[in-house]
Amino acid sequence: MPILIALLATLGPIGIDMYLPSIPAMAEALGSSEGAVQFSLMTFFVGLMLGQLVYGPLSDKFGRKPLIYLGLSIFIFASISCAFATNVMQLQIIRFVQGLGGSIGMVIAFAMIKDQYQGPAMGKMMSMVLAILGLSPVVAPLIGNGLQTLGSWRNIFAFLAVYGIVVMSAIALYQPETRDITLRQQFKLSQTFKLYGRIITDRKFIIYALSLCIAQAAFFAYIAGSASVLISKYQLSSTQFSLLFAFNAFGLIIAAIFTPKMHEKFGLLNAYKFTTFALLIVMAMLFCCLVFGINQLILFCIIIFIAVALLGFIMPTGTQLALTFQHQNAGTASALLGALQFGFGAVITAITGSTSAVGAIGLISIMATCALLATITCFVFFPKHLPMANH
Repeated sequence: MPILIALLATLGPIGIDMYLPSIPAMAEALGSSEGAVQFSLMTFFVGLMLGQLVYGPLSDKFGRKPLIYLGLSIFIFASISCAFATNVMQLQIIRFVQGLGGSIGMVIAFAMIKDQYQGPAMGKMMSMVLAILGLSPVVAPLIGNGLQTLGSWRNIFAFLAVYGIVVMSAIALYQPETRDITLRQQFKLSQTFKLYGRIITDRKFIIYALSLCIAQAAFFAYIAGSASVLISKYQLSSTQFSLLFAFNAFGLIIAAIFTPKMHEKFGLLNAYKFTTFALLIVMAMLFCCLVFGINQLILFCIIIFIAVALLGFIMPTGTQLALTFQHQNAGTASALLGALQFGFGAVITAITGSTSAVGAIGLISIMATCALLATITCFVFFPKHLPMANH
């Protein structure tokens, strides 16, 4: 069921997006700096990265649903613990554990799609799930801001615990196992690290994964730095920031809806190259505007909206390219891809935090650099034509 798969996949994103508007209030309540609270975002990314490396191969061996129950249990426990954190160090550590649990969502969701669909059908299903997933950055900051307004930022983590319980119950009742039992029996867990090495050195995986991770790093930079730029530099309130963040997320949804049509018309490779190059152009335009002192809020918001929409095309297309040739080891490949994505996310979050003092120019420099490197990677290393996948 696409909706259930999408709800599962949102564990990580809502764990990121929901508390962003509350970072100043959390810092005040915990007697710490905003930077220290923002560091909990990086520890969450690290948890997401490491968890996927474990869940992917285990789900290939034991099936998808048992690992879903394990990950969701960890996520629920950590969410409750976050709600009772008394200092920022506790929050940082528990957020790491929460990331370990939440990482089950993305890796298993895309592996389940790969279990059941191939070719254009897989692309349509991924885009459908990502369209639903795109609602997370629309509604999560608004819900988080509302929960904080109603009481405390601690309500956000209580909500996440309840969300985890609801998703686990729905999966148990309505989602069948998708991993074929024959493939489970054939999979040797002892070969996991060799398999990781084989996948990461497979040119048909790594060239697409690397370009995707670099491009998506621009999105993680936007997530990590947008609150500081828009609230501290442009003087928006937390509610205004939440609304603007939600509006930008509509770009992701619109892009996800039209991505299959772009694939049908231009093909995966050309669609990816075109949208990545377009991202470079718009980020270069915004960078030049800031350098020459054109620093109006409306211009900043329009170009960021376009950039986020383009990333909505890039991310599902890059994911499909990276997983197209990994049918036999979909869970492990999906886990490795997710780990690489959030590994890049953790690094770029730290870099973005270190440039927060310089304002918008720092954030846009990072996003433009990511777009440039992703564009170079795909134009230099991608083949001219996509070979047929063997299933």
